[in-house]
Amino acid sequence: MQFNTQSLSQTSLTSLETSCLLLPIWQDEALSASAVSVNDALDGMIDAAINEDGFDAKLGATKVLFTASAIKAQRVILLGIGKRDKFSESNFTLAVAKVARAARQIKRDALALILPDAISVSALSNAATQGALMGLHVYTDFLSEDAKPFAVNQITILSDNENEAKAGIAEGQLIAAANLRVRHLVDTPSNLKSPQTLAADAEKIAKEHHLICEIWDEKRLQEERMGAFYGVGMGSANPPRLIRLEHCPAGLENDKPLVLVGKGVTYDTGGYSLKPSTSMDTMKDDMGGAAVVLAVMEAVGKAKPNRRIIGLIGSVENMVSDRAQRPGDIVCARNGKTIEVLNTDAEGRLVLADVLSLASELNPAAIIDLATLTGAIGIALGDEAAGLFSNDDALSKVLFEAGMQTGEKVWRFPMWEEYESHMKGKNTDLKNIGKERRAGSISAAIFLQNFVGKDIPWAHLDIAAVAYLREDTGLSQYGATGFGARLVWEAIQNY
Repeated sequence: MQFNTQSLSQTSLTSLETSCLLLPIWQDEALSASAVSVNDALDGMIDAAINEDGFDAKLGATKVLFTASAIKAQRVILLGIGKRDKFSESNFTLAVAKVARAARQIKRDALALILPDAISVSALSNAATQGALMGLHVYTDFLSEDAKPFAVNQITILSDNENEAKAGIAEGQLIAAANLRVRHLVDTPSNLKSPQTLAADAEKIAKEHHLICEIWDEKRLQEERMGAFYGVGMGSANPPRLIRLEHCPAGLENDKPLVLVGKGVTYDTGGYSLKPSTSMDTMKDDMGGAAVVLAVMEAVGKAKPNRRIIGLIGSVENMVSDRAQRPGDIVCARNGKTIEVLNTDAEGRLVLADVLSLASELNPAAIIDLATLTGAIGIALGDEAAGLFSNDDALSKVLFEAGMQTGEKVWRFPMWEEYESHMKGKNTDLKNIGKERRAGSISAAIFLQNFVGKDIPWAHLDIAAVAYLREDTGLSQYGATGFGARLVWEAIQNY
């Protein structure tokens, strides 16, 4: 999709040639000067839509107006942006996503968007670009040409400050590309992705954007004492891989890095603790955390911030075979802690145990891990937010505020000492499941905390309920949502 800018002050909206003009309307406010000029040219059609047809301008509300050649734009779509005191970048992103879909529905291939008189032009352009790209995205890899949705090819942003608009568009494209990269990786079926293909993706990203890349195979994992990680993947014909990507500007080799950790289970049967069939068809999403780390590291490679950032991914398939892990097996993690595997479907925490141990050895400034870890998090929060678990108030605050800014919300849970008993083993240091139907997401995070080095700021994001949805949302359609990429990118800017 091509994005352009055009000077609003030098543009007559009535003579602007476009297949669709997108016109923001405030709720309970007089029409803007731009809207007044269009309304006059259309003989009061906007006033009629508001006063007679019930267009209320609530956030995301849309109304299509047929211009009948009264102006050069073939169609006008009124876009409700709500009340001014509730306006935000994330709300504008959502509104633009909805109006872009409305334009596609009536087969408009070129759109022109007037920015409202709020916040900065760069912020609005950024939000609008993200909204259009994410809202229009559909996973089409397996659709025949005639089944693919109508394509919107061009969006022009009308603004009095073209330089700010261009800067906002560029930032929006970077962030939206990361979100869509996550979606594509997660939506790809597991017969076409494996630990090896994720490793190949990482190598390609590293080559294109000059990142350092290192891959550990199954032999190296055993040599590196990653017994918990290796144990999960040893039953699959597709062996496990540890993926490391690093951005290190010259002169910062000794700086403490920010380390991003992702769970990358490319398919999860549950192992011998087999999942019910109704829970298995979406298990291609169990590498959602890994997808976020890959996408964010790609964005880092493009933007090249002046700080050291490392991405670590533990990728496995959790399969059933004569080599697979059994309930009751005992494994030893990299940091020396022993774990009794009471349920082979609690595999993600075993993978992360060793990867977090490795991350802790890198003298990090902070560690942020993302994982589709527990079904319990959806019971607690629904699909409106991810769970946040952390040992550090400052890092938690940055992530919470980043979630509010982007709309990828997180909510912090307690990690009190009382919960530690949930994961204590009888014959081992730890077991991999807690008390039945009690604090499942918290106990999983408590387990992970055992593998984070002392005094290292750490946050765990449980994205199991938000990474893949069986319904359309304001920003995504059925399937992968890309949750986490925008959140982590925003957090990087502020931590």
